[in-house]
Amino acid sequence: MIRRMLPYLTVLLAAALLAGCGADKNDDTNGAPPAASAAASASNSASNSASDSAAPSATDPAASPSASAPAPSPDAEAALSAAAKDVVEALRDRDLKRLSSWIDPKLGLRFSPYAAMTAEDRIFMPDGLPSFKSADKIKWGTADGSGEPIELSFRDYYDKFVYDKDFDTAPSITTNKLVGQGNTVYNGQDMYPGSSFAEFHFPGFDDSADSMDWESLILTFTQNDGEWRLVALTHAQWTI
Repeated sequence: MIRRMLPYLTVLLAAALLAGCGADKNDDTNGAPPAASAAASASNSASNSASDSAAPSATDPAASPSASAPAPSPDAEAALSAAAKDVVEALRDRDLKRLSSWIDPKLGLRFSPYAAMTAEDRIFMPDGLPSFKSADKIKWGTADGSGEPIELSFRDYYDKFVYDKDFDTAPSITTNKLVGQGNTVYNGQDMYPGSSFAEFHFPGFDDSADSMDWESLILTFTQNDGEWRLVALTHAQWTI
């Protein structure tokens, strides 16, 4: 009986051995064992998680440079530039009537001989601008360096601290971006919170002065009932 079944047993044993070899080959072609694959998967997941946390989110305010300082409205910027151009042309033409039409009716117009506005600055309402014909001397503030009072007629002050250069043709005209900067810092935002400004800037006139003879005329505006109104005429230059 056993002898007769021996050939069948031999065939079954050979088939079992071949099946075992096939399983071993499949394990080799699939790569690392399950434990190693799980570890590699966990490592890749951790790496991806770290990368995601390092990259700023698209909704993260820190990722947007304009989050804390939104850009001004293009229409408001264009209106500011137009207002500044009209004012500087009125100054060029010495047209006080045209100038007074831009003055804020509540805040008046401040005349500052230097970039930093002070309590000594003179402020005039639209209907109270001095006359070019008047020889009366007015105290406008304190002279830089000497500390002496600036006492000049309106005409003399105008010629020295308002339109002493043809600012209408200044090579640099900017809005809300200050180009000329020296020891005296423009403080329009402190004096008039929420204000905007236009700067008419000359980088210098004499090459030997190494740009220390730059000058700027800064026009400060605030919005009144949606319209730009002039509140300050600031003369800026290098100070001691």
